[in-house]
Amino acid sequence: MKKIYLAGRLFNAGERLHILYLEKHLKPFGYEIILPQREALRFFDGEKLNLKALSHDCRSICARDDVLYIGCIDGPDADSGTSIEYGIAITSQGKAIVYRTDFRTAPEKELGVNGMFNLEHTEFVYEPCYFTQLDQVDPYYANLAKIIHEAIIHLRTI
Repeated sequence: MKKIYLAGRLFNAGERLHILYLEKHLKPFGYEIILPQREALRFFDGEKLNLKALSHDCRSICARDDVLYIGCIDGPDADSGTSIEYGIAITSQGKAIVYRTDFRTAPEKELGVNGMFNLEHTEFVYEPCYFTQLDQVDPYYANLAKIIHEAIIHLRTI
């Protein structure tokens, strides 16, 4: 699959910037990236967002068999929209990738990760983020993109 849908929290500058950095570092692997934050612009008339049309569009994209779902499940609990999109993708396609950068996670204890994200053919990527300087940002995202790319390759063999 060369098309990927990058899902996650998208409600503030930091969350949007995170997705943009990941997109920047996944593109060199040859992927076409679908970003919900860009898709949503089609449903904004300058004053309000048509949530019904946006929700239908997100559902349609996550169900497509030519698009691989990749969702960020950072935080004390995964974003509800991201969780729903994951459910649609795993039900429709039978495979998905979820990842965490949150260093509060202990993968062996499932701390902060809902057990439903462990469904069969779900690749879980954990790459905790500890950067504190701007010059560490691009190398971090380059490595995260590489790990996600490897997870994509593994899913292709399933």
